[in-house]
Amino acid sequence: MNSKQSDKLRRVDAVDPTFDPWEQPRPIPLLVLGVFLALAVWGALSYISDLTPNRGVEIGGTSPTTTQASAPDADAPALVLTGNGNTWGCASCHGANGEGAGLTPGLAGLSEDYLAKQLRDFKSGDRTNETMRYVANALNVDEIEQVANYYANLPQRTEIAVDLGGDQAHGEALHLTGDWKRDIPACSSCHGQNGEGVGSQFPRLAGQQPEYIFQQLIAWKGGYRHNSPQSLMDDIASRLSEKDMRDVAQYFGSLH
Repeated sequence: MNSKQSDKLRRVDAVDPTFDPWEQPRPIPLLVLGVFLALAVWGALSYISDLTPNRGVEIGGTSPTTTQASAPDADAPALVLTGNGNTWGCASCHGANGEGAGLTPGLAGLSEDYLAKQLRDFKSGDRTNETMRYVANALNVDEIEQVANYYANLPQRTEIAVDLGGDQAHGEALHLTGDWKRDIPACSSCHGQNGEGVGSQFPRLAGQQPEYIFQQLIAWKGGYRHNSPQSLMDDIASRLSEKDMRDVAQYFGSLH
């Protein structure tokens, strides 16, 4: 017997006679399956809770003291409190008195024309937000005007601004003088000397949720928001650094 045949016999002898290539897969132990399902449920609940507007969730900042929510205005239209049967009430997200929370903007005291324009833009798709598009699509022309008028005539709520870690002094400088070395105009040239807003195109920024301002600047810079006149904000935000945006948001959030 030559060496090649001997090697072949040794390989045959080395085969495990109990090996079954068609062996059925073993079932997953119930304990392992239970742990997997528990983790999946926990992850889903955590994700859902993160979607809920929460004043304690900031963008790189610290949580302020929680303020006691006040009762809604007794004269508030049904649209604000309960919706119109096709969508929920505005107060469920923006607060009973339009104060907003975190990434949800405050609406109280904003220009009526500006509020109406934003609702029309959500409805047409010129401004992208799936939640707000759903709401705006459920409103007719008269209802849009009714909601805008109601919030425009509410006094702005005063709350402690969330700390985003921004430099208010630098934010104020950008607001008042801009940075012309980088082709950044002063915010005040469009939004008013005190951030009070101008007309239907340039909203009040003073006292707005700083997290919301920061988020919107990121949206302008990243190309996710496009409903600025002559693409002004798209252009300006493209030259703002992350620090600039944080500083400006911190500054406006501190004003009342």
